[in-house]
Amino acid sequence: MSWFVLVVVSLGSVYLLASVGVSIYRRRHAVPTGERVSAQLTSVDIQSCFDDLEDVSESLVKHLENFHHLLAHYESEEVQRWDEEGGVWRKQWKVLGERCQFETTRTTTFRKEFEEMAAAYSELEVTQRVYTDELKRFVQNRGPRLDQLRERLAKIGVRIARAASQNGERKP
Repeated sequence: MSWFVLVVVSLGSVYLLASVGVSIYRRRHAVPTGERVSAQLTSVDIQSCFDDLEDVSESLVKHLENFHHLLAHYESEEVQRWDEEGGVWRKQWKVLGERCQFETTRTTTFRKEFEEMAAAYSELEVTQRVYTDELKRFVQNRGPRLDQLRERLAKIGVRIARAASQNGERKP
């Protein structure tokens, strides 16, 4: 019985590690989810592009929210990691544009929807660029000031604790 449990646990662990590895690989190496759409959009093409556009949009939101703690403390490793994830997102965004050919004018029954999707696609890039530029500006200009403020407060706290201990008071 114990061998059976050991085999099941081992197989489960291998499966878990493999699926995590595949997920990381897919995130880092964006691949189109389908063939390039044809000049005459079908309902399947438009739905596929829409689904991928939603996925890329959600991915951007997660990316922008993922490193909100950079605003409070500058760490070069975290900034580098955030920037690398931004590169992954830009690659996914670019692959989507190539597959769906948003720059191409369409004259089909889905023309209006396609134009709206193309506008949203372009807006995603602008949003990513503006957020990234603002975050980098904040980190460069305000991050060091926050670090200096934290250090100053820590020193004040040490002096207060030292003075209290010299006067025989206990720290609450």
